[in-house]
Amino acid sequence: MLIKPFTHAVMFSLALITLTGCSLPMNQSNKQPPIQIHAEHWLNGSNVDTQMSQGLTAYLALDDAFSSIASRLHLINKAKHNIDLQYYIWENDSIGHLMLAELLKAADRGVKVRLLIDDQNGTKLDATLKQLAAHPNFEIKLFNPYKFRKLRVIDYAFRLKHINHRMHNKLIIADGAIAVTGGRNISREYFDASDNFQFTDMDILFYGTAVQHANDIFHEFWNDNLSYSVPQLLGNGNQEQLSKLRQYYELTALQKDQLKKRIELAEKQINKHLKDRPINWAKAHFIADSPNKIRGAATHDQLIYSQMLNIMGEPKQHLELVSAYFVPTRKGTDYLVNLSKNDVRIRILTNSFLANDVAVVHAFYQKYRHDLLQNGIKLYEFKPYIERNKRTWYEVVTGNVIPAKGKNTSSLHAKFFDIDGMVFIGSFNFDPRSANLNSEVGLVVESDVLQKYISKSLDQYLPQIAYELKLNKQGEIIWLDQHKDGSIVEYKHDPETTKFQRFAMQAVSYLPIEWMM
Repeated sequence: MLIKPFTHAVMFSLALITLTGCSLPMNQSNKQPPIQIHAEHWLNGSNVDTQMSQGLTAYLALDDAFSSIASRLHLINKAKHNIDLQYYIWENDSIGHLMLAELLKAADRGVKVRLLIDDQNGTKLDATLKQLAAHPNFEIKLFNPYKFRKLRVIDYAFRLKHINHRMHNKLIIADGAIAVTGGRNISREYFDASDNFQFTDMDILFYGTAVQHANDIFHEFWNDNLSYSVPQLLGNGNQEQLSKLRQYYELTALQKDQLKKRIELAEKQINKHLKDRPINWAKAHFIADSPNKIRGAATHDQLIYSQMLNIMGEPKQHLELVSAYFVPTRKGTDYLVNLSKNDVRIRILTNSFLANDVAVVHAFYQKYRHDLLQNGIKLYEFKPYIERNKRTWYEVVTGNVIPAKGKNTSSLHAKFFDIDGMVFIGSFNFDPRSANLNSEVGLVVESDVLQKYISKSLDQYLPQIAYELKLNKQGEIIWLDQHKDGSIVEYKHDPETTKFQRFAMQAVSYLPIEWMM
Protein backbone atom coordinates (compact mmCIF):
# COMPACT_ATOMS: atom_id res chain seq x y z
CA MET A 1 0.00 0.00 0.00
CA LEU A 2 2.85 2.37 0.77
CA ILE A 3 5.01 1.45 -2.21
CA LYS A 4 3.09 3.45 -4.78
CA PRO A 5 3.04 6.78 -2.86
CA PHE A 6 6.72 6.33 -2.01
CA THR A 7 7.54 5.64 -5.66
CA HIS A 8 5.59 8.71 -6.72
CA ALA A 9 7.49 10.83 -4.19
CA VAL A 10 10.85 9.57 -5.45
CA MET A 11 9.86 10.14 -9.08
CA PHE A 12 8.64 13.62 -8.22
CA SER A 13 11.92 14.45 -6.45
CA LEU A 14 13.97 13.18 -9.37
CA ALA A 15 11.86 15.17 -11.81
CA LEU A 16 12.25 18.26 -9.64
CA ILE A 17 16.01 17.87 -9.58
CA THR A 18 16.10 17.38 -13.34
CA LEU A 19 14.11 20.55 -13.88
CA THR A 20 15.86 22.76 -11.34
CA GLY A 21 19.38 21.34 -11.42
CA CYS A 22 21.63 20.78 -8.44
CA SER A 23 23.11 24.24 -8.14
CA LEU A 24 21.93 27.00 -5.83
CA PRO A 25 20.14 30.06 -7.23
CA MET A 26 22.18 33.19 -7.92
CA ASN A 27 23.07 35.03 -4.71
CA GLN A 28 21.22 38.35 -4.64
CA SER A 29 23.15 39.88 -1.72
CA ASN A 30 25.07 43.11 -2.30
CA LYS A 31 28.73 43.21 -1.31
CA GLN A 32 29.40 45.40 1.72
CA PRO A 33 32.48 47.51 2.50
CA PRO A 34 34.55 46.85 5.64
CA ILE A 35 33.22 48.41 8.82
CA GLN A 36 34.93 51.20 10.71
CA ILE A 37 36.61 50.16 13.95
CA HIS A 38 35.42 51.90 17.14
CA ALA A 39 37.77 50.96 19.97
CA GLU A 40 37.75 54.05 22.12
CA HIS A 41 35.10 52.96 24.66
CA TRP A 42 36.36 49.43 25.17
CA LEU A 43 39.84 49.91 26.54
CA ASN A 44 41.71 53.13 26.98
CA GLY A 45 44.69 54.60 28.79
CA SER A 46 48.36 55.14 28.17
CA ASN A 47 49.24 51.50 28.77
CA VAL A 48 46.74 50.36 26.16
CA ASP A 49 48.06 52.86 23.64
CA THR A 50 51.62 51.71 24.30
CA GLN A 51 50.75 48.03 23.89
CA MET A 52 48.77 48.72 20.73
CA SER A 53 51.64 50.71 19.23
CA GLN A 54 53.83 47.63 19.71
CA GLY A 55 51.38 45.49 17.72
CA LEU A 56 50.28 43.47 20.75
CA THR A 57 46.94 41.89 21.59
CA ALA A 58 45.22 41.65 24.96
CA TYR A 59 43.70 38.27 25.79
CA LEU A 60 41.76 36.46 28.49
CA ALA A 61 41.26 32.69 28.39
CA LEU A 62 37.64 31.74 29.14
CA ASP A 63 37.82 28.24 30.54
CA ASP A 64 34.44 28.13 32.29
CA ALA A 65 30.90 28.38 30.97
CA PHE A 66 29.87 31.40 33.02
CA SER A 67 32.70 33.68 31.89
CA SER A 68 32.11 32.56 28.29
CA ILE A 69 28.39 33.43 28.22
CA ALA A 70 28.95 36.58 30.27
CA SER A 71 31.68 37.81 27.91
CA ARG A 72 29.37 37.43 24.91
CA LEU A 73 26.56 39.28 26.68
CA HIS A 74 29.07 41.95 27.68
CA LEU A 75 30.10 42.49 24.06
CA ILE A 76 26.48 42.63 22.88
CA ASN A 77 25.23 44.99 25.56
CA LYS A 78 28.18 47.41 25.45
CA ALA A 79 28.50 47.64 21.66
CA LYS A 80 27.72 51.07 20.25
CA HIS A 81 28.14 50.63 16.48
CA ASN A 82 28.45 47.07 15.15
CA ILE A 83 28.14 43.44 16.23
CA ASP A 84 29.31 40.70 13.83
CA LEU A 85 28.73 37.02 14.61
CA GLN A 86 29.36 33.77 12.76
CA TYR A 87 28.53 30.35 14.19
CA TYR A 88 28.24 26.75 13.11
CA ILE A 89 25.32 25.96 15.44
CA TRP A 90 22.75 28.36 16.89
CA GLU A 91 20.08 26.34 18.65
CA ASN A 92 16.40 27.10 19.09
CA ASP A 93 16.72 26.91 22.88
CA SER A 94 16.93 29.17 25.94
CA ILE A 95 20.56 30.20 25.33
CA GLY A 96 19.97 30.75 21.62
CA HIS A 97 16.97 32.98 22.29
CA LEU A 98 18.71 34.76 25.18
CA MET A 99 21.43 35.81 22.74
CA LEU A 100 18.92 36.76 20.03
CA ALA A 101 16.87 38.81 22.48
CA GLU A 102 19.94 40.79 23.51
CA LEU A 103 20.96 41.26 19.89
CA LEU A 104 17.49 42.59 19.12
CA LYS A 105 17.85 45.10 21.96
CA ALA A 106 21.20 46.16 20.49
CA ALA A 107 19.59 46.62 17.06
CA ASP A 108 16.80 48.66 18.67
CA ARG A 109 19.34 51.08 20.12
CA GLY A 110 20.95 51.59 16.70
CA VAL A 111 23.69 48.95 16.61
CA LYS A 112 24.18 47.26 13.24
CA VAL A 113 23.95 43.50 13.78
CA ARG A 114 25.18 40.96 11.23
CA LEU A 115 24.62 37.28 11.99
CA LEU A 116 26.02 34.48 9.79
CA ILE A 117 24.96 30.90 10.62
CA ASP A 118 25.96 27.75 8.81
CA ASP A 119 22.90 26.10 7.27
CA GLN A 120 23.81 22.77 8.86
CA ASN A 121 22.09 24.37 11.85
CA GLY A 122 18.73 23.23 10.48
CA THR A 123 15.36 24.90 10.08
CA LYS A 124 13.98 25.21 13.64
CA LEU A 125 15.04 28.87 13.88
CA ASP A 126 13.78 29.83 10.41
CA ALA A 127 10.66 31.64 11.64
CA THR A 128 12.60 33.64 14.25
CA LEU A 129 15.38 34.55 11.82
CA LYS A 130 12.81 35.71 9.28
CA GLN A 131 11.21 37.97 11.90
CA LEU A 132 14.54 39.44 13.05
CA ALA A 133 15.65 40.10 9.48
CA ALA A 134 12.74 42.53 9.15
CA HIS A 135 14.62 44.90 11.49
CA PRO A 136 16.52 47.60 9.54
CA ASN A 137 19.58 47.12 11.78
CA PHE A 138 19.56 43.30 11.77
CA GLU A 139 20.99 41.38 8.80
CA ILE A 140 21.09 37.58 8.80
CA LYS A 141 22.66 35.20 6.32
CA LEU A 142 22.86 31.43 6.04
CA PHE A 143 26.14 29.94 4.82
CA ASN A 144 26.27 27.20 2.20
CA PRO A 145 22.50 26.62 2.29
CA TYR A 146 20.76 23.41 1.37
CA LYS A 147 18.89 23.71 -1.90
CA PHE A 148 16.01 21.62 -0.60
CA ARG A 149 15.44 23.04 2.89
CA LYS A 150 12.61 20.72 3.94
CA LEU A 151 13.78 17.59 2.09
CA ARG A 152 17.48 17.68 2.94
CA VAL A 153 17.87 14.04 2.09
CA ILE A 154 17.78 15.12 -1.56
CA ASP A 155 20.82 17.33 -1.02
CA TYR A 156 22.61 14.42 0.65
CA ALA A 157 21.79 12.23 -2.32
CA PHE A 158 22.66 14.64 -5.13
CA ARG A 159 24.75 17.46 -3.59
CA LEU A 160 26.90 15.63 -1.01
CA LYS A 161 30.12 17.11 -2.39
CA HIS A 162 28.76 20.61 -1.75
CA ILE A 163 27.04 20.19 1.61
CA ASN A 164 29.77 18.04 3.18
CA HIS A 165 31.86 21.21 3.60
CA ARG A 166 30.64 23.36 6.50
CA MET A 167 31.52 26.68 8.13
CA HIS A 168 32.65 25.51 11.57
CA ASN A 169 33.66 29.05 12.67
CA LYS A 170 32.72 30.48 16.09
CA LEU A 171 33.29 34.23 16.39
CA ILE A 172 31.69 37.38 17.80
CA ILE A 173 33.17 40.87 17.28
CA ALA A 174 31.88 44.09 18.86
CA ASP A 175 32.55 47.44 17.18
CA GLY A 176 35.34 45.82 15.18
CA ALA A 177 37.47 46.15 18.31
CA ILE A 178 36.97 43.25 20.73
CA ALA A 179 36.17 39.61 20.02
CA VAL A 180 35.57 36.13 21.42
CA THR A 181 36.45 32.92 19.58
CA GLY A 182 36.88 29.31 20.61
CA GLY A 183 35.02 26.03 20.57
CA ARG A 184 31.56 26.97 21.86
CA ASN A 185 28.47 27.09 19.67
CA ILE A 186 25.34 28.89 20.84
CA SER A 187 23.40 26.18 22.61
CA ARG A 188 22.53 25.21 26.19
CA GLU A 189 24.95 22.30 26.47
CA TYR A 190 27.95 24.55 25.73
CA PHE A 191 27.24 26.80 28.72
CA ASP A 192 26.38 24.41 31.58
CA ALA A 193 22.68 25.06 30.96
CA SER A 194 21.47 21.72 29.59
CA ASP A 195 19.18 19.47 31.61
CA ASN A 196 21.09 16.28 30.84
CA PHE A 197 24.32 16.95 28.97
CA GLN A 198 27.21 19.42 29.15
CA PHE A 199 30.20 20.18 26.93
CA THR A 200 33.53 21.17 28.47
CA ASP A 201 35.05 23.82 26.25
CA MET A 202 37.50 26.72 25.92
CA ASP A 203 37.13 30.25 24.49
CA ILE A 204 39.35 33.30 24.40
CA LEU A 205 38.48 37.01 24.54
CA PHE A 206 40.89 39.30 22.73
CA TYR A 207 41.39 42.95 21.94
CA GLY A 208 44.07 44.69 19.89
CA THR A 209 46.07 44.03 16.77
CA ALA A 210 44.76 40.52 16.06
CA VAL A 211 41.14 41.70 15.89
CA GLN A 212 41.74 43.41 12.54
CA HIS A 213 42.30 40.08 10.82
CA ALA A 214 39.20 38.68 12.55
CA ASN A 215 37.26 41.56 10.97
CA ASP A 216 38.77 40.75 7.58
CA ILE A 217 37.80 37.08 7.87
CA PHE A 218 34.23 37.85 8.88
CA HIS A 219 33.96 40.33 6.01
CA GLU A 220 35.29 37.73 3.57
CA PHE A 221 32.72 35.13 4.67
CA TRP A 222 29.88 37.66 4.83
CA ASN A 223 30.46 38.79 1.24
CA ASP A 224 31.10 35.30 -0.09
CA ASN A 225 28.69 33.95 -2.71
CA LEU A 226 27.84 31.06 -0.39
CA SER A 227 26.35 33.48 2.19
CA TYR A 228 22.66 33.90 1.31
CA SER A 229 20.40 36.41 2.97
CA VAL A 230 17.47 35.15 5.02
CA PRO A 231 14.94 37.15 2.93
CA GLN A 232 16.14 35.46 -0.26
CA LEU A 233 15.97 31.96 1.25
CA LEU A 234 13.01 32.29 3.62
CA GLY A 235 11.06 35.28 2.37
CA ASN A 236 10.50 38.68 3.94
CA GLY A 237 9.30 39.16 7.48
CA ASN A 238 7.24 42.19 8.44
CA GLN A 239 7.11 44.71 11.26
CA GLU A 240 4.05 43.09 12.82
CA GLN A 241 5.90 39.77 13.13
CA LEU A 242 8.94 41.56 14.54
CA SER A 243 6.78 43.37 17.11
CA LYS A 244 5.26 40.06 18.22
CA LEU A 245 8.76 38.58 18.63
CA ARG A 246 9.86 41.61 20.66
CA GLN A 247 6.78 41.28 22.87
CA TYR A 248 7.47 37.58 23.31
CA TYR A 249 11.04 38.26 24.42
CA GLU A 250 9.84 40.95 26.83
CA LEU A 251 7.13 38.66 28.23
CA THR A 252 9.62 35.82 28.59
CA ALA A 253 11.98 38.11 30.48
CA LEU A 254 9.16 39.08 32.87
CA GLN A 255 8.17 35.46 33.36
CA LYS A 256 11.72 34.64 34.32
CA ASP A 257 11.67 37.16 37.13
CA GLN A 258 13.29 40.14 35.55
CA LEU A 259 15.90 38.35 33.47
CA LYS A 260 17.34 41.73 32.47
CA LYS A 261 18.52 42.36 36.02
CA ARG A 262 20.15 38.96 36.09
CA ILE A 263 21.89 39.64 32.80
CA GLU A 264 23.16 42.87 34.29
CA LEU A 265 24.44 40.81 37.21
CA ALA A 266 26.24 38.55 34.72
CA GLU A 267 27.86 41.60 33.17
CA LYS A 268 28.99 42.85 36.58
CA GLN A 269 30.45 39.44 37.23
CA ILE A 270 32.47 39.43 33.99
CA ASN A 271 33.72 42.95 34.77
CA LYS A 272 34.81 41.74 38.20
CA HIS A 273 36.29 38.66 36.55
CA LEU A 274 38.33 40.84 34.23
CA LYS A 275 39.63 42.86 37.17
CA ASP A 276 40.44 39.77 39.24
CA ARG A 277 42.25 38.19 36.30
CA PRO A 278 44.04 41.06 34.57
CA ILE A 279 44.22 40.87 30.82
CA ASN A 280 47.66 39.93 29.56
CA TRP A 281 49.26 41.40 26.43
CA ALA A 282 51.18 39.35 23.91
CA LYS A 283 51.87 38.97 20.23
CA ALA A 284 48.88 37.15 18.75
CA HIS A 285 47.60 36.08 15.36
CA PHE A 286 44.01 35.43 14.32
CA ILE A 287 44.10 32.63 11.75
CA ALA A 288 41.36 31.13 9.63
CA ASP A 289 40.52 29.15 6.55
CA SER A 290 39.38 31.02 3.49
CA PRO A 291 35.77 30.37 2.38
CA ASN A 292 37.40 28.99 -0.78
CA LYS A 293 38.08 25.85 1.26
CA ILE A 294 34.35 25.11 1.19
CA ARG A 295 34.56 24.97 -2.61
CA GLY A 296 37.74 22.90 -2.51
CA ALA A 297 39.58 25.80 -4.14
CA ALA A 298 41.73 27.19 -1.32
CA THR A 299 45.44 27.73 -1.91
CA HIS A 300 47.95 26.31 0.57
CA ASP A 301 48.43 29.61 2.40
CA GLN A 302 44.63 30.02 2.70
CA LEU A 303 44.38 26.90 4.88
CA ILE A 304 44.44 27.28 8.65
CA TYR A 305 46.82 24.40 9.32
CA SER A 306 49.46 25.88 7.00
CA GLN A 307 49.08 29.20 8.84
CA MET A 308 49.55 27.34 12.15
CA LEU A 309 52.72 25.70 10.92
CA ASN A 310 54.05 28.96 9.54
CA ILE A 311 53.50 30.84 12.82
CA MET A 312 54.05 28.14 15.44
CA GLY A 313 56.63 25.98 13.67
CA GLU A 314 57.33 22.39 14.65
CA PRO A 315 57.59 21.48 18.35
CA LYS A 316 61.11 21.28 19.70
CA GLN A 317 60.41 20.68 23.38
CA HIS A 318 56.76 19.88 24.05
CA LEU A 319 53.29 19.60 22.53
CA GLU A 320 50.08 19.53 24.54
CA LEU A 321 47.00 18.81 22.47
CA VAL A 322 43.35 18.95 23.54
CA SER A 323 41.01 17.88 20.75
CA ALA A 324 37.40 16.77 21.19
CA TYR A 325 37.49 14.85 17.92
CA PHE A 326 40.93 13.34 17.51
CA VAL A 327 41.58 11.29 14.37
CA PRO A 328 45.31 11.55 13.70
CA THR A 329 45.27 9.30 10.59
CA ARG A 330 48.32 7.28 9.66
CA LYS A 331 50.15 10.38 8.48
CA GLY A 332 49.44 12.34 11.65
CA THR A 333 50.36 9.41 13.86
CA ASP A 334 53.71 9.02 12.12
CA TYR A 335 54.29 12.77 12.56
CA LEU A 336 53.61 12.62 16.30
CA VAL A 337 55.72 9.48 16.69
CA ASN A 338 58.68 11.11 14.94
CA LEU A 339 58.37 14.13 17.24
CA SER A 340 58.42 11.84 20.27
CA LYS A 341 61.48 10.01 18.96
CA ASN A 342 63.18 13.43 18.75
CA ASP A 343 62.57 13.92 22.49
CA VAL A 344 59.50 16.15 22.16
CA ARG A 345 57.20 15.62 25.16
CA ILE A 346 53.66 15.03 23.95
CA ARG A 347 50.46 14.91 25.98
CA ILE A 348 47.06 14.42 24.32
CA LEU A 349 43.53 14.69 25.74
CA THR A 350 40.50 13.56 23.75
CA ASN A 351 37.13 11.96 24.47
CA SER A 352 36.61 8.44 25.70
CA PHE A 353 34.10 6.37 23.75
CA LEU A 354 31.13 7.12 26.01
CA ALA A 355 32.05 10.81 26.28
CA ASN A 356 32.26 11.25 22.51
CA ASP A 357 29.01 12.67 21.10
CA VAL A 358 30.05 11.39 17.63
CA ALA A 359 30.74 7.73 18.31
CA VAL A 360 31.93 6.94 14.78
CA VAL A 361 34.85 9.36 15.29
CA HIS A 362 36.10 7.22 18.16
CA ALA A 363 36.24 4.17 15.89
CA PHE A 364 38.86 5.82 13.69
CA TYR A 365 40.80 7.32 16.60
CA GLN A 366 41.15 4.08 18.55
CA LYS A 367 43.12 2.45 15.70
CA TYR A 368 46.14 4.61 16.51
CA ARG A 369 46.19 4.49 20.32
CA HIS A 370 48.64 1.62 20.63
CA ASP A 371 51.19 3.19 18.28
CA LEU A 372 51.03 6.50 20.15
CA LEU A 373 51.48 4.87 23.56
CA GLN A 374 54.21 2.53 22.34
CA ASN A 375 56.26 5.55 21.31
CA GLY A 376 56.11 7.39 24.60
CA ILE A 377 53.17 9.73 23.92
CA LYS A 378 50.96 10.37 26.95
CA LEU A 379 47.31 9.77 26.16
CA TYR A 380 44.24 10.70 28.21
CA GLU A 381 40.53 10.18 27.53
CA PHE A 382 37.83 12.43 28.98
CA LYS A 383 35.43 10.68 31.36
CA PRO A 384 31.76 10.51 30.31
CA TYR A 385 30.52 12.37 33.37
CA ILE A 386 31.41 15.31 35.57
CA GLU A 387 31.11 15.64 39.31
CA ARG A 388 29.09 18.71 40.30
CA ASN A 389 29.11 19.81 43.93
CA LYS A 390 27.49 23.23 43.47
CA ARG A 391 24.82 24.88 41.37
CA THR A 392 25.81 26.20 37.95
CA TRP A 393 25.46 29.87 36.96
CA TYR A 394 22.39 28.89 34.90
CA GLU A 395 20.67 27.32 37.88
CA VAL A 396 21.35 30.42 39.98
CA VAL A 397 20.14 32.81 37.28
CA THR A 398 16.98 30.94 36.31
CA GLY A 399 16.08 29.36 39.61
CA ASN A 400 16.06 25.96 37.91
CA VAL A 401 17.69 22.83 39.21
CA ILE A 402 19.50 20.71 36.64
CA PRO A 403 18.97 16.99 37.34
CA ALA A 404 21.73 14.52 38.10
CA LYS A 405 23.48 16.73 40.61
CA GLY A 406 26.13 14.16 41.45
CA LYS A 407 27.03 12.88 38.01
CA ASN A 408 26.08 14.72 34.85
CA THR A 409 26.77 13.39 31.38
CA SER A 410 29.59 15.38 29.86
CA SER A 411 31.77 15.54 26.78
CA LEU A 412 34.97 17.31 25.89
CA HIS A 413 34.45 19.88 23.12
CA ALA A 414 37.53 22.08 23.51
CA LYS A 415 40.13 22.51 20.79
CA PHE A 416 43.43 23.98 21.87
CA PHE A 417 47.09 23.10 21.97
CA ASP A 418 50.39 24.63 22.97
CA ILE A 419 53.78 24.31 21.34
CA ASP A 420 56.89 25.60 23.10
CA GLY A 421 55.23 28.70 24.54
CA MET A 422 52.69 29.29 21.77
CA VAL A 423 49.00 28.52 22.29
CA PHE A 424 46.17 27.98 19.81
CA ILE A 425 42.54 28.27 20.94
CA GLY A 426 39.78 27.94 18.36
CA SER A 427 37.44 25.64 16.45
CA PHE A 428 40.05 23.35 14.82
CA ASN A 429 40.04 19.66 15.75
CA PHE A 430 42.97 17.36 15.00
CA ASP A 431 41.04 15.37 12.40
CA PRO A 432 40.60 15.12 8.61
CA ARG A 433 37.34 17.10 8.65
CA SER A 434 38.92 20.18 10.20
CA ALA A 435 42.01 19.86 8.03
CA ASN A 436 40.34 19.26 4.68
CA LEU A 437 36.58 19.87 4.66
CA ASN A 438 35.27 22.46 7.12
CA SER A 439 36.41 26.05 7.58
CA GLU A 440 37.93 26.83 10.98
CA VAL A 441 39.15 29.85 12.99
CA GLY A 442 41.27 30.48 16.06
CA LEU A 443 43.80 32.64 17.86
CA VAL A 444 47.51 31.87 18.20
CA VAL A 445 49.02 33.57 21.26
CA GLU A 446 52.78 33.80 21.78
CA SER A 447 52.67 33.66 25.56
CA ASP A 448 54.65 31.64 28.08
CA VAL A 449 52.16 32.86 30.69
CA LEU A 450 49.20 31.28 28.89
CA GLN A 451 51.14 28.13 28.07
CA LYS A 452 52.15 27.66 31.72
CA TYR A 453 48.56 28.29 32.83
CA ILE A 454 47.30 25.57 30.47
CA SER A 455 50.01 23.11 31.50
CA LYS A 456 49.34 23.74 35.19
CA SER A 457 45.58 23.31 34.66
CA LEU A 458 46.10 20.01 32.83
CA ASP A 459 48.44 18.80 35.57
CA GLN A 460 45.81 19.65 38.17
CA TYR A 461 42.63 18.43 36.51
CA LEU A 462 43.57 15.52 34.24
CA PRO A 463 43.52 12.94 37.06
CA GLN A 464 39.98 14.06 37.96
CA ILE A 465 38.46 14.41 34.50
CA ALA A 466 40.21 11.79 32.39
CA TYR A 467 41.40 8.21 32.22
CA GLU A 468 45.13 7.79 31.71
CA LEU A 469 45.98 5.20 29.06
CA LYS A 470 49.09 3.03 29.38
CA LEU A 471 50.49 -0.24 28.09
CA ASN A 472 50.82 -3.13 30.54
CA LYS A 473 53.65 -5.67 30.55
CA GLN A 474 51.87 -7.65 27.85
CA GLY A 475 51.73 -4.58 25.59
CA GLU A 476 47.95 -4.23 26.02
CA ILE A 477 46.17 -0.92 26.59
CA ILE A 478 44.87 -0.30 30.10
CA TRP A 479 42.81 2.62 31.43
CA LEU A 480 43.64 4.07 34.85
CA ASP A 481 40.84 5.85 36.72
CA GLN A 482 42.12 7.87 39.67
CA HIS A 483 39.56 8.51 42.43
CA LYS A 484 39.44 11.31 44.99
CA ASP A 485 40.57 9.03 47.80
CA GLY A 486 43.78 8.26 45.90
CA SER A 487 42.74 4.78 44.76
CA ILE A 488 43.19 3.78 41.12
CA VAL A 489 40.82 1.50 39.22
CA GLU A 490 42.28 -0.33 36.22
CA TYR A 491 40.22 -1.19 33.14
CA LYS A 492 41.36 -3.63 30.47
CA HIS A 493 39.03 -2.23 27.81
CA ASP A 494 37.25 1.05 27.08
CA PRO A 495 35.59 1.89 30.41
CA GLU A 496 31.88 1.21 30.78
CA THR A 497 31.50 -0.14 27.22
CA THR A 498 29.85 -3.39 26.17
CA LYS A 499 31.35 -6.13 24.03
CA PHE A 500 28.97 -5.19 21.24
CA GLN A 501 30.04 -1.51 21.35
CA ARG A 502 33.70 -2.50 21.13
CA PHE A 503 32.95 -4.90 18.28
CA ALA A 504 31.01 -2.20 16.42
CA MET A 505 33.86 0.28 16.83
CA GLN A 506 36.32 -2.21 15.44
CA ALA A 507 34.05 -3.07 12.50
CA VAL A 508 33.38 0.58 11.60
CA SER A 509 37.11 1.35 11.63
CA TYR A 510 37.54 -0.77 8.48
CA LEU A 511 35.13 1.37 6.44
CA PRO A 512 36.78 3.69 3.84
CA ILE A 513 35.37 6.87 5.39
CA GLU A 514 38.21 8.09 7.59
CA TRP A 515 38.75 11.03 5.21
CA MET A 516 35.46 12.61 6.29
CA MET A 517 35.79 12.14 10.05
